[in-house]
Amino acid sequence: MPLAPFVKTGKGIHPSIDLESLIQHYPSLKEYVWNITSASDLIGWEVLRERYVIQDAEAVASDLFVWGTGEAPDPRMTRVGGVPWLPKRIEWPTINGVVPSFLCQFNFQDSKDLLGQRVSGALPGDILLVFVADEDSASCCEEEEMRFLWVSADEDDVIGESDVPSPTNPFEFVQAWGTRYRTKDVPSKWDAAYEIPDDAAGGRCWSLPVLWGTKIGGVPYDSQENLREVPRDFLCQLVSIQASQDTEWPWIDREEPITGGFGEDGIHTDKNSLMIGDMGELSFYLDDDGKVSIEGACG
Repeated sequence: MPLAPFVKTGKGIHPSIDLESLIQHYPSLKEYVWNITSASDLIGWEVLRERYVIQDAEAVASDLFVWGTGEAPDPRMTRVGGVPWLPKRIEWPTINGVVPSFLCQFNFQDSKDLLGQRVSGALPGDILLVFVADEDSASCCEEEEMRFLWVSADEDDVIGESDVPSPTNPFEFVQAWGTRYRTKDVPSKWDAAYEIPDDAAGGRCWSLPVLWGTKIGGVPYDSQENLREVPRDFLCQLVSIQASQDTEWPWIDREEPITGGFGEDGIHTDKNSLMIGDMGELSFYLDDDGKVSIEGACG
Protein backbone atom coordinates (compact mmCIF):
# COMPACT_ATOMS: atom_id res chain seq x y z
CA MET A 1 0.00 0.00 0.00
CA PRO A 2 1.27 3.55 -0.68
CA LEU A 3 2.31 5.36 2.49
CA ALA A 4 2.78 9.05 3.20
CA PRO A 5 6.15 10.44 1.97
CA PHE A 6 7.30 11.23 5.54
CA VAL A 7 7.01 7.59 6.64
CA LYS A 8 10.10 5.39 6.88
CA THR A 9 10.01 1.59 6.71
CA GLY A 10 12.49 -1.23 7.08
CA LYS A 11 13.57 -0.85 10.71
CA GLY A 12 11.53 -2.71 13.27
CA ILE A 13 7.96 -3.98 13.28
CA HIS A 14 6.39 -0.53 12.90
CA PRO A 15 6.98 2.09 10.22
CA SER A 16 8.20 5.38 11.68
CA ILE A 17 7.77 9.13 11.17
CA ASP A 18 10.58 11.39 9.98
CA LEU A 19 9.79 14.72 11.66
CA GLU A 20 11.87 16.89 9.32
CA SER A 21 10.17 15.45 6.25
CA LEU A 22 6.80 15.77 7.96
CA ILE A 23 7.27 19.48 8.68
CA GLN A 24 8.52 20.13 5.14
CA HIS A 25 5.43 18.43 3.74
CA TYR A 26 3.10 20.86 5.53
CA PRO A 27 4.88 24.24 5.19
CA SER A 28 1.78 26.34 5.91
CA LEU A 29 -0.08 24.18 8.43
CA LYS A 30 -1.64 26.17 11.26
CA GLU A 31 -0.03 25.37 14.59
CA TYR A 32 -2.38 23.82 17.10
CA VAL A 33 -2.34 21.42 20.03
CA TRP A 34 -4.98 18.72 20.13
CA ASN A 35 -5.45 14.96 20.22
CA ILE A 36 -2.72 13.22 18.18
CA THR A 37 -4.15 10.81 15.60
CA SER A 38 -2.88 11.99 12.21
CA ALA A 39 0.82 12.55 11.54
CA SER A 40 0.18 16.25 10.88
CA ASP A 41 -1.05 16.58 14.48
CA LEU A 42 2.55 16.15 15.66
CA ILE A 43 3.76 19.37 14.06
CA GLY A 44 2.06 21.84 16.37
CA TRP A 45 3.22 19.96 19.45
CA GLU A 46 6.87 19.78 18.44
CA VAL A 47 7.16 23.28 16.91
CA LEU A 48 5.49 24.92 19.91
CA ARG A 49 7.55 22.89 22.38
CA GLU A 50 10.70 24.25 20.78
CA ARG A 51 9.34 27.81 20.63
CA TYR A 52 8.36 27.87 24.30
CA VAL A 53 11.34 25.79 25.51
CA ILE A 54 9.29 22.86 26.80
CA GLN A 55 12.51 20.85 26.98
CA ASP A 56 14.57 19.18 29.68
CA ALA A 57 17.63 16.92 29.71
CA GLU A 58 15.64 14.66 32.05
CA ALA A 59 12.71 14.30 29.63
CA VAL A 60 11.22 10.81 29.38
CA ALA A 61 11.46 9.04 26.01
CA SER A 62 8.36 7.42 24.53
CA ASP A 63 7.07 5.85 21.34
CA LEU A 64 3.92 7.65 20.24
CA PHE A 65 1.68 6.29 17.48
CA VAL A 66 -0.14 7.94 14.59
CA TRP A 67 -2.48 5.81 12.56
CA GLY A 68 -3.14 4.09 9.28
CA THR A 69 -6.46 2.37 8.63
CA GLY A 70 -7.70 -1.02 7.54
CA GLU A 71 -5.60 -4.14 7.58
CA ALA A 72 -2.10 -3.64 8.98
CA PRO A 73 1.01 -4.24 6.84
CA ASP A 74 2.18 -6.60 9.59
CA PRO A 75 -0.49 -8.23 11.81
CA ARG A 76 1.89 -8.17 14.79
CA MET A 77 1.89 -4.36 14.90
CA THR A 78 0.36 -2.10 17.53
CA ARG A 79 -3.21 -1.65 16.32
CA VAL A 80 -6.91 -1.23 17.11
CA GLY A 81 -9.72 -3.53 16.00
CA GLY A 82 -9.58 -6.23 13.34
CA VAL A 83 -8.27 -9.71 14.08
CA PRO A 84 -5.86 -10.03 17.02
CA TRP A 85 -2.48 -11.78 16.82
CA LEU A 86 -3.95 -14.72 18.73
CA PRO A 87 -2.47 -18.22 18.44
CA LYS A 88 -5.02 -20.89 17.54
CA ARG A 89 -3.93 -22.89 20.59
CA ILE A 90 -5.25 -20.13 22.89
CA GLU A 91 -9.01 -19.85 23.28
CA TRP A 92 -10.79 -16.54 22.77
CA PRO A 93 -11.41 -15.25 26.30
CA THR A 94 -14.79 -14.86 27.95
CA ILE A 95 -15.90 -12.38 30.61
CA ASN A 96 -18.59 -13.73 32.92
CA GLY A 97 -20.14 -15.66 30.06
CA VAL A 98 -19.84 -12.76 27.64
CA VAL A 99 -17.88 -13.09 24.39
CA PRO A 100 -15.83 -9.87 24.35
CA SER A 101 -14.70 -7.70 21.46
CA PHE A 102 -11.05 -7.37 20.58
CA LEU A 103 -10.15 -3.74 21.33
CA CYS A 104 -6.43 -3.35 20.64
CA GLN A 105 -2.94 -4.81 20.86
CA PHE A 106 0.44 -3.30 21.73
CA ASN A 107 3.69 -4.65 20.31
CA PHE A 108 6.67 -3.72 22.52
CA GLN A 109 9.51 -5.03 20.36
CA ASP A 110 10.55 -1.64 18.95
CA SER A 111 10.45 -0.01 22.40
CA LYS A 112 12.80 -2.23 24.40
CA ASP A 113 15.47 0.50 24.29
CA LEU A 114 13.35 2.84 26.46
CA LEU A 115 15.79 2.12 29.24
CA GLY A 116 14.77 2.60 32.84
CA GLN A 117 11.09 2.17 31.99
CA ARG A 118 8.81 -0.80 32.55
CA VAL A 119 8.75 -1.65 28.87
CA SER A 120 12.52 -2.24 28.78
CA GLY A 121 12.34 -4.89 31.51
CA ALA A 122 11.11 -8.47 31.40
CA LEU A 123 7.62 -8.73 29.92
CA PRO A 124 5.33 -11.79 29.81
CA GLY A 125 5.31 -11.60 26.00
CA ASP A 126 6.01 -9.40 22.98
CA ILE A 127 2.40 -8.36 22.39
CA LEU A 128 -0.39 -7.46 24.80
CA LEU A 129 -3.95 -8.17 23.56
CA VAL A 130 -6.87 -6.30 25.14
CA PHE A 131 -10.50 -7.50 25.03
CA VAL A 132 -13.57 -5.66 26.36
CA ALA A 133 -17.04 -6.90 27.30
CA ASP A 134 -18.78 -3.97 25.60
CA GLU A 135 -18.35 -0.33 24.60
CA ASP A 136 -18.94 0.97 28.13
CA SER A 137 -16.23 -1.29 29.56
CA ALA A 138 -13.54 0.79 27.87
CA SER A 139 -15.25 4.15 28.28
CA CYS A 140 -15.82 3.63 32.00
CA CYS A 141 -12.45 1.94 32.65
CA GLU A 142 -14.12 -1.20 34.02
CA GLU A 143 -11.08 -3.45 34.62
CA GLU A 144 -13.21 -6.44 35.64
CA GLU A 145 -14.86 -6.28 32.21
CA MET A 146 -11.57 -6.53 30.34
CA ARG A 147 -9.24 -9.41 29.60
CA PHE A 148 -5.51 -9.23 28.83
CA LEU A 149 -3.48 -11.85 26.99
CA TRP A 150 0.27 -11.86 26.34
CA VAL A 151 1.53 -13.59 23.20
CA SER A 152 4.78 -14.03 21.32
CA ALA A 153 5.49 -12.30 18.03
CA ASP A 154 7.03 -15.59 16.86
CA GLU A 155 3.77 -17.54 16.77
CA ASP A 156 3.34 -19.30 13.42
CA ASP A 157 -0.28 -20.47 13.63
CA VAL A 158 -2.64 -17.61 14.47
CA ILE A 159 -6.35 -17.14 13.93
CA GLY A 160 -7.91 -15.55 10.87
CA GLU A 161 -11.08 -13.56 10.38
CA SER A 162 -13.21 -16.70 10.12
CA ASP A 163 -12.00 -17.79 13.57
CA VAL A 164 -13.22 -14.65 15.36
CA PRO A 165 -16.41 -15.36 17.37
CA SER A 166 -19.34 -12.95 17.26
CA PRO A 167 -19.17 -10.66 20.30
CA THR A 168 -22.11 -10.72 22.68
CA ASN A 169 -22.24 -6.91 22.71
CA PRO A 170 -20.74 -5.73 19.41
CA PHE A 171 -19.90 -2.09 18.75
CA GLU A 172 -18.28 -0.32 15.81
CA PHE A 173 -15.01 1.60 15.88
CA VAL A 174 -12.10 2.33 13.58
CA GLN A 175 -9.71 -0.42 12.51
CA ALA A 176 -6.27 1.19 12.64
CA TRP A 177 -2.58 0.37 12.88
CA GLY A 178 0.25 2.36 14.39
CA THR A 179 3.21 4.17 12.88
CA ARG A 180 5.82 4.93 15.54
CA TYR A 181 7.28 8.31 16.42
CA ARG A 182 10.11 8.43 18.97
CA THR A 183 9.65 11.50 21.12
CA LYS A 184 9.74 12.63 24.76
CA ASP A 185 7.40 13.67 27.52
CA VAL A 186 8.58 16.56 29.71
CA PRO A 187 6.65 16.38 33.01
CA SER A 188 9.01 18.88 34.67
CA LYS A 189 7.63 21.69 32.48
CA TRP A 190 4.00 21.96 33.55
CA ASP A 191 4.57 25.25 35.35
CA ALA A 192 6.39 26.71 32.34
CA ALA A 193 3.61 25.60 30.01
CA TYR A 194 0.99 27.39 32.09
CA GLU A 195 2.91 30.63 31.52
CA ILE A 196 2.30 30.44 27.75
CA PRO A 197 -0.33 33.00 26.63
CA ASP A 198 -3.86 31.63 26.58
CA ASP A 199 -4.41 32.70 22.98
CA ALA A 200 -1.47 30.68 21.61
CA ALA A 201 -2.38 27.78 19.30
CA GLY A 202 -5.99 27.57 20.31
CA GLY A 203 -5.39 27.88 24.02
CA ARG A 204 -4.09 24.38 24.80
CA CYS A 205 -0.36 25.04 25.05
CA TRP A 206 -0.61 24.30 28.77
CA SER A 207 -0.75 20.60 27.74
CA LEU A 208 2.57 20.60 25.82
CA PRO A 209 4.66 18.74 28.44
CA VAL A 210 2.89 15.36 27.97
CA LEU A 211 1.76 14.34 24.51
CA TRP A 212 -1.91 13.47 24.11
CA GLY A 213 -1.76 10.32 22.02
CA THR A 214 -1.46 6.55 22.10
CA LYS A 215 2.01 5.64 23.33
CA ILE A 216 4.37 3.05 24.74
CA GLY A 217 6.49 4.33 27.62
CA GLY A 218 6.91 7.96 28.57
CA VAL A 219 4.35 9.61 30.83
CA PRO A 220 0.66 8.83 30.47
CA TYR A 221 -1.55 11.72 29.42
CA ASP A 222 -4.25 12.22 32.06
CA SER A 223 -7.25 14.36 31.19
CA GLN A 224 -7.98 14.89 34.91
CA GLU A 225 -4.51 15.43 36.39
CA ASN A 226 -1.07 16.70 35.36
CA LEU A 227 1.39 13.90 36.13
CA ARG A 228 4.84 15.18 37.10
CA GLU A 229 6.73 11.88 36.97
CA VAL A 230 6.54 8.46 35.36
CA PRO A 231 4.34 6.04 37.30
CA ARG A 232 6.63 3.16 38.21
CA ASP A 233 4.69 0.39 36.46
CA PHE A 234 3.40 2.37 33.47
CA LEU A 235 3.50 0.34 30.28
CA CYS A 236 1.40 1.95 27.55
CA GLN A 237 -1.67 4.02 26.82
CA LEU A 238 -4.56 3.97 24.37
CA VAL A 239 -6.02 7.42 23.65
CA SER A 240 -9.21 8.19 21.72
CA ILE A 241 -8.66 8.27 17.96
CA GLN A 242 -10.01 11.06 15.74
CA ALA A 243 -8.36 11.90 12.44
CA SER A 244 -7.65 15.47 11.36
CA GLN A 245 -10.20 17.16 9.13
CA ASP A 246 -9.41 18.92 5.83
CA THR A 247 -5.73 17.89 5.92
CA GLU A 248 -4.10 15.53 3.44
CA TRP A 249 -2.83 12.23 4.80
CA PRO A 250 -5.35 12.06 7.66
CA TRP A 251 -4.25 8.43 7.84
CA ILE A 252 -0.75 7.25 7.01
CA ASP A 253 -2.13 5.29 4.06
CA ARG A 254 -4.76 7.78 2.82
CA GLU A 255 -3.72 10.99 1.06
CA GLU A 256 -7.25 12.30 0.42
CA PRO A 257 -8.45 14.66 3.18
CA ILE A 258 -11.49 13.90 5.28
CA THR A 259 -13.76 16.88 4.67
CA GLY A 260 -16.77 16.09 6.82
CA GLY A 261 -17.53 15.94 10.53
CA PHE A 262 -20.62 13.76 10.92
CA GLY A 263 -21.22 12.77 7.30
CA GLU A 264 -20.75 9.31 5.83
CA ASP A 265 -16.95 9.69 5.80
CA GLY A 266 -16.64 12.27 8.57
CA ILE A 267 -14.06 12.32 11.33
CA HIS A 268 -16.75 11.68 13.95
CA THR A 269 -18.16 8.53 12.36
CA ASP A 270 -17.47 5.18 13.98
CA LYS A 271 -15.40 3.97 11.03
CA ASN A 272 -13.00 6.93 11.47
CA SER A 273 -12.81 7.11 15.25
CA LEU A 274 -12.52 5.34 18.58
CA MET A 275 -14.12 7.21 21.45
CA ILE A 276 -13.16 6.29 25.00
CA GLY A 277 -15.89 8.27 26.71
CA ASP A 278 -15.52 11.86 25.52
CA MET A 279 -11.97 11.86 24.06
CA GLY A 280 -10.64 9.94 27.06
CA GLU A 281 -7.84 7.43 27.54
CA LEU A 282 -6.88 4.05 29.01
CA SER A 283 -3.48 3.60 30.69
CA PHE A 284 -2.04 0.12 31.21
CA TYR A 285 0.29 -0.90 34.04
CA LEU A 286 2.27 -4.07 34.69
CA ASP A 287 3.34 -4.98 38.22
CA ASP A 288 6.25 -7.19 39.25
CA ASP A 289 3.96 -10.23 39.46
CA GLY A 290 2.90 -9.82 35.82
CA LYS A 291 -0.59 -8.47 36.54
CA VAL A 292 -1.98 -5.91 34.10
CA SER A 293 -4.12 -3.15 35.57
CA ILE A 294 -5.68 -0.02 34.09
CA GLU A 295 -6.41 3.57 34.95
CA GLY A 296 -8.12 6.07 32.76
CA ALA A 297 -10.58 8.85 32.30
CA CYS A 298 -13.48 9.44 29.94
CA GLY A 299 -12.24 12.88 28.93
